[in-house]
Amino acid sequence: MVVIMFILGSIMGSFCYCLGLRLPKGENALTTRSHCDNCKHVLKWYNLIPLFSYVFQRGKCTYCHQKIASGHFWCELATAFLFALTSIYFPVGYNFFVGLIICSLLVIIFVSDFKYMIILDSPLLVASILILILKLIYFDWHNVLISTLSGLALFFVMLIIFQLGKIIFKKEALGGGDIKLSFLIGLILDFKMGLVALILSSFLALPYAVASLEVKKNNEFPYGPFLTGSLFIVFFHYDKFLNLLEFLMPF
Repeated sequence: MVVIMFILGSIMGSFCYCLGLRLPKGENALTTRSHCDNCKHVLKWYNLIPLFSYVFQRGKCTYCHQKIASGHFWCELATAFLFALTSIYFPVGYNFFVGLIICSLLVIIFVSDFKYMIILDSPLLVASILILILKLIYFDWHNVLISTLSGLALFFVMLIIFQLGKIIFKKEALGGGDIKLSFLIGLILDFKMGLVALILSSFLALPYAVASLEVKKNNEFPYGPFLTGSLFIVFFHYDKFLNLLEFLMPF
C-alpha cells in the first residue's frame, strides 16, 4: 500500500506542480500539452515519467538541452512521500482521503503562492466540494452543517484580522486567498482546532518573515504555504493538539 501510494503521489505531484504553475497564468492545465519551458517542444510520454525522466535526462530537456526547473522533481518526490505518509498514518477511510486532499493542496499552494503570490480559487473550491462529499458519505447532514458553519466562522475571523490589518498598517496584511483558505481549514478541523491551526501558522511563518525582512528588505511574503502546512500538521496530529488544547483550556 505504501509503495502504491508513493507511485500515485509522484504522479499527483507532477500534476499539482503543473496546476500551480499554469493556472495563475491563465493556461488550461487539463488540455494543454506538456512542453519544455525553454524551447516549447511538446514532450513525449517518456519525458513525463515522474521522478525517473528528470533523473535519466540529468535535469535537462531532451530537445534543447537546457536545464529543467528542479521544482518538477522535488514536488513529485515531496508529494510521493506525503501520500505514502498518509497511507501509514490512516487506514482507507475519511481521514485517509482528506489527508490526500490536504497533501495535494499543500503542493499547489506552495508552488502558486511562492512563485506568483496568489492562492487559486479553483483548487480551494474543488477541495471544499470533495470534503463535503466525503462528509456526506462517512457522516451525515448534521456533520456537514456543523463543519460548514465552522468554516464560515473561521472565514469571518480571518476577515476581521484582514480589516484590522488594513486599519493598523494602512494596507492589506492578508491576501484574499488566505481568507478563503481559512474556510477550508475550518471545514476540515472545526472552529476550535481551526483557530489552533491559524495560531500555529503564525509561528511557522515567523522565521521566514523575519528572514525575508532582513535579507530581501521585503515585508510581504506568501502566507498560504504556512496556513496549509499548519492544517497538515494539526490534521495529522489532531488528537495530540486536542489533548493540549483541553489541558490549556479545560472549560
